[in-house]
Amino acid sequence: MDNPFIFAIITGVLSGVLYDFFRLFRLIFNRHFFLDMLYWVIIGFAAFLYLLAFNNGEIRMIYLLTIFFGAVTYIFTFSRISLTFQRRIAKIIKIRLKKVKNKLKSFKKVLQSHLNIYYNKSNLKSRVVKKRFGEKENDYRN
Repeated sequence: MDNPFIFAIITGVLSGVLYDFFRLFRLIFNRHFFLDMLYWVIIGFAAFLYLLAFNNGEIRMIYLLTIFFGAVTYIFTFSRISLTFQRRIAKIIKIRLKKVKNKLKSFKKVLQSHLNIYYNKSNLKSRVVKKRFGEKENDYRN
């Protein structure tokens, strides 16, 4: 195998890329806890696989520090550049999702309109029956 330190740095950089990917979803959906937990489970599994492949599963702090160094290097260099693009993309996606949500609400109203017509007809019939027997309309309302 090649130098394990280079692969540790690559693993760290890939964990930084994965952090940027999750950050985009965090900017869009505001679900921090779930995405953070998912990120750390994936990173823990990746670090375990790295240690298993290059060190026969033995945990050595130098390899974990090298992975951490690779992630920090990525975050302080390329991640700052990509953050502005991620914010723009998140803003565009939020606007699109809001439009889709509004269209789905109006579609829901169209689907429920026949129920409103049925409700209004049945409500009208109950008013007529109440008036025949001399009851007040407000007696049975919630």
